[in-house]
Amino acid sequence: MSKVLKLAIAFLRERKTRTVLTVVATSAAVSMVIWVTSSYEALHKTYDEYANLALGRYELAIAPISGEPTDYVPHEAVNSLREDAAVNAVDPMWAGRIPVVELQDAPLPIEQTARGRDSGSGSHSPLPSLMFIATDAPEPPFEMAEGDWVGGESDEAPNSEDVVPNIVVRADVATRRGISLGDQLTLELPRPNASGETTLAVNVGGIVNAPTLHGAGSAGIPMLTPSSGEAFLSVPLIERITGEPFQISLLGVAVDPKADITKFRFSWGPRLSDYSVPLQFQQAFEIEEALDQASAAQNVRMQSYAATGVAMLVAMLVIFCSLSMGVTERIRQYAILRAVVLTRSQVGSLIVIEGLVLGIVGLVAGIALGWGLLKFVESLFGSLLYHGVGFGTSSLVLATIAAIGGALLASIIPAYQATRVKPVDAMAPRQAASGSTSLTWPSLIVGTILLAIGPLLSFVFPPNEEKIWFAMAASFASIAIGFVVLAPSIVVLVDRLFGPLLARVFSVDPKLLASQVTSNIWRTVGASVSMAFGLGLFVGIQVWGFTMLEAFVPGDWTPDAIAILEPGLPVEEVTKIAALPDVDESRCLPLVVEQPRLVDDITGSAARPSVIRQDNVIIVGLDPRGAFSGHTPLLQLDWVEGNADEAVAKMQQGHACVVPDHFLAETGLRLGDTIAVDPPRNAGATAAYTIVGSVKLPGWHWQTKLTGLRPRTHRAAALIFADYDSVADDFDLPVASHVWLSYAHDSVDDEKLENSIAGLVKSAHGPRAASDEVGVKVVSIESIRDRLLNGARRWLWMISVLPLVTLLIASIGVLNVILASVRARRWEFGVLRSIGFTSNELARAILVEGLMIALMAAVLSIGFGILTGWCGAELAQYVSFFGGLHPPMVIPWIPIVGGAVFVGVLGMLTATWPAVSIRRSRPMSLLQSGTDAM
Repeated sequence: MSKVLKLAIAFLRERKTRTVLTVVATSAAVSMVIWVTSSYEALHKTYDEYANLALGRYELAIAPISGEPTDYVPHEAVNSLREDAAVNAVDPMWAGRIPVVELQDAPLPIEQTARGRDSGSGSHSPLPSLMFIATDAPEPPFEMAEGDWVGGESDEAPNSEDVVPNIVVRADVATRRGISLGDQLTLELPRPNASGETTLAVNVGGIVNAPTLHGAGSAGIPMLTPSSGEAFLSVPLIERITGEPFQISLLGVAVDPKADITKFRFSWGPRLSDYSVPLQFQQAFEIEEALDQASAAQNVRMQSYAATGVAMLVAMLVIFCSLSMGVTERIRQYAILRAVVLTRSQVGSLIVIEGLVLGIVGLVAGIALGWGLLKFVESLFGSLLYHGVGFGTSSLVLATIAAIGGALLASIIPAYQATRVKPVDAMAPRQAASGSTSLTWPSLIVGTILLAIGPLLSFVFPPNEEKIWFAMAASFASIAIGFVVLAPSIVVLVDRLFGPLLARVFSVDPKLLASQVTSNIWRTVGASVSMAFGLGLFVGIQVWGFTMLEAFVPGDWTPDAIAILEPGLPVEEVTKIAALPDVDESRCLPLVVEQPRLVDDITGSAARPSVIRQDNVIIVGLDPRGAFSGHTPLLQLDWVEGNADEAVAKMQQGHACVVPDHFLAETGLRLGDTIAVDPPRNAGATAAYTIVGSVKLPGWHWQTKLTGLRPRTHRAAALIFADYDSVADDFDLPVASHVWLSYAHDSVDDEKLENSIAGLVKSAHGPRAASDEVGVKVVSIESIRDRLLNGARRWLWMISVLPLVTLLIASIGVLNVILASVRARRWEFGVLRSIGFTSNELARAILVEGLMIALMAAVLSIGFGILTGWCGAELAQYVSFFGGLHPPMVIPWIPIVGGAVFVGVLGMLTATWPAVSIRRSRPMSLLQSGTDAM
């Protein structure tokens, strides 16, 4: 083995430039892995903190669906939940702010940061206040830092004037406001109690380590959760402070770890709506954002795995090109070694050792480079990195897999080729470079069949959800292999089609350029595939992203804007808005909106929730005739089932509705079926609506998200239209909360229109309406589209960085190929110089060769990216949370063409060094050193 190792190192030293470039590319791939995985390492440090950020030791929280501070959780809900076998604990909590007068007989310091400032009320106003949570829970929701939880010995008689009751303060609040264990706070009571007290002294008996959201200020998240509490006290103490019986603001629910929390939540959803004060699980946007921080760490971990896979493939392609070129050049040397000293297996192990040496050196260099970059970034932006910089076991393991795994995979084919060399080959004359200038029909047929597998699995024979991952793997693998099989034919086609054109553009003799890229077709294929890998991922991400986005961009069916009215307007007053000069009077309708729960889980949200598999719907009441019928209806809808005239006639009779087509596909309902919902303000009074039409509503999600059409929770299964009177009566909506309108002309100023509508609202409510009670906002459809598209483009470009970095790394492998190609033809270039070709013409020919390889890579990657993006977007409908809408394919040509141009420029830049080298070489030098190492 020692002699094989020495030979491997000698062969690597023989081609120093090639070895260095291969190591550089491998180290760059390794550092890319470290860069991505370091994010996961950093997040993992606070994984538990984020996992429990909002709810502490509770998996769920329950609060009134209205969100009004005057609505409380009925006490009977507590007993019902405690009877459920899946519930380990239910802890009632009161939440509210209490002004603090003094700390240790001195004013309590107010936080100095703008976000941390708050004020209380009362005679000492402005005062600092704390958000208190009162509970009788025997255990704290978070880990105690020091002291005891509320309910200790000093709290046994909290109503006794001789005992100073204890409270617990959150650790970050104590640090900011200078509160320590054992300190005494003086609270201001909202009203004098039975003893005439206006203030109450409390003792800080404990400090709790409730986590806070980094970067979000001291207030944490805005939704009420256990982590919202800045201080905690006992139930008897809050009754003494407020002078009222204990009321429940929210419930903390601890669920059995063995229970399915999703099924539990959705099974209890309808029951919570039936209480006198309808309740819901705290799953609003702000809480999910907090809970999703743990998912964010999971997503980053998945990104690190993806980066490892990409880096391993890049390292494999780069090392493969290097080893493959070495095998081609050393056929005679291997034959002599076989005849003299080495066995077939030793020759194969020689290639594997070469690959491993390249991988190990690249791994060490990549770790050093990645660690150096992380430290450099930490030194510059340490204060902005909430999680710091992580570099641990995961980073090292994944980097090792990328480098060593790529090296081993890259060694397989070259090792096999080397073992096929026979001792007699040492006597055979050197073979000319292999090439083919004709298309191979078998490869075209096989490649086309492989490419067809992806669309067939995605569209013709769609799999069920259990087999979707197999379908994805089979689809993408068949497409990738299909393009590799077609690559030689694509090389020949590009050479034929673009060769003469590029020869003319660069003033190169067509005969000099003819068949340059096909003189060693497999070397060219390897270089093209290396470059196509990164660009193909980039194109695939763009096609997949914009195709998925298409379902969420508001379509042409929607009017120009929605006006949000606070407070609302009676229907008869909306006619004044329609009469405004900026409003199209014929296309302006009042709306009443509610978001009730479905009586039955007809969408299957308990099994697998998604963007359209939810337990509630948005129901909009409007005038059906003005909305759907006539020459210029308010909503320009594409009817899938039913028609406008029949639907309007049935809706005018009451309790009929029009639904989006995806809702019928997801639920299995048909026209004539009934939807039953629970009105949030009238628990137990079920409302039913008959489906009379199905329409396409692309983009309704974002329109409802940004216009206040989701009054209850942040997700809904569908946007449903019904007649105004039925919705207003069923859901107790006396006034219109929104106005849907079209502009009278193209130059409408939204701010001016807002002011005009606000004036009408104030006038309608008379002098009793205070100015701060009137809030009108006009949200234009163009602003929604711009916000969505701009955010989506930024996100897509962020995740496209990795493929572009991959492309840059792969270009080093392409440089290796061009250098090897030029080195092998040095004697040929010397002959060409001797018979009259200029050095500039030869240099231009090499530049064109680099451009040709880039063109082949662009053709491969655009085809691969469009096909995989299209199939991926379709298959994602069955597994993605945002799936189920089946949008048409969208090809974003601007980024795709930009990527192709970038590859072309990169190809020419890659060829610049070899071109300059040949241009500077003298003819005699080229003739004499044609077989020397570079």
